[in-house]
Amino acid sequence: MTTQKIKSLVRKFNSSIEMNKDYQAYSDFKEGVNKGLDIARYTFEENAEKFSLSLSDEDRALMTGNLQNEFNQLLDGIILPKKPNCSEERLDGIHSGFEKSKKIFGDFVQEAFPLEN
Repeated sequence: MTTQKIKSLVRKFNSSIEMNKDYQAYSDFKEGVNKGLDIARYTFEENAEKFSLSLSDEDRALMTGNLQNEFNQLLDGIILPKKPNCSEERLDGIHSGFEKSKKIFGDFVQEAFPLEN
């Protein structure tokens, strides 16, 4: 896949993340959710070229499932240390942001690589 196509996919995913952020986050939990979404966005951006993006029609369903699994594994592998200024609620929010971003990524992959009938 070309670098231009990868950059385009990254921009589209970034837009999906931005649309799902709460810009009136008034609690540690909601700020954590936004932080989790940002971490997921940066994780995809940094690793987009490593994803297997082969586009044969027969394997499209398999590819989208693999992309989702690869993204989920990246997020699941992130270890968040308890920082002195980070509350438990914010950490819970970050983990919720990760889970939300997994759903967003699934929708994004289905949209970016639609199955053809």
